[in-house]
Amino acid sequence: MKRILVIAFIALIAAACTQQNKDTTDYKAVRDEVMKFHDVVMGDHSVLVGNQMKLDTLLKNLSGLKTKFPDLDTVKEKEAILAMVKDLSKAEDEMNDWMHKFEPDVTGKSNEVAVQYFKDERKKIEVIDSLYKQEIKLSDEYLNKFKK
Repeated sequence: MKRILVIAFIALIAAACTQQNKDTTDYKAVRDEVMKFHDVVMGDHSVLVGNQMKLDTLLKNLSGLKTKFPDLDTVKEKEAILAMVKDLSKAEDEMNDWMHKFEPDVTGKSNEVAVQYFKDERKKIEVIDSLYKQEIKLSDEYLNKFKK
C-alpha cells in the first residue's frame, strides 16, 4: 500500500511540474498586445501620409522650387520625389495588407495555436513598423532640404 501511495505521489508531483512548464499565456493577452502595437504603428501612419502629401505638393511645384533654389536639377528631384512617394506607398500597402489578413477571431483554435498566431502577427507588424520608421526618416530628411 505504501508503495502505491509513493508512486501516486511521485506521479502527482511529475504532473504538477509538467503543467508549470507549459506556456500558460492566455491568447487574449497576446492579441491585446498586438492590437496595442498596431495602434502605435498607426500613429506613424499619419506622419507617413503627411509626408506623401508634402512630396506630392513639391512635385506639383517644381518650377517654384527652381525659383527658390536656382541650382536645383528638377529632373533629378522629380525622380527622387517619385521614388520616395513609391516607397512610402509601398509601406502603406504593407500595413493595409497586414490589416486585411489579420484575423483577431480565433474561435475553434486551441490557446496554444492562438498564442502562436498572435506572436507571429506581432513579428509581422514589427517589420512594418521598421519599414514605416525607415521611410518616414528618409522622407523627413528629404523634406527638410526644402524646409517642408
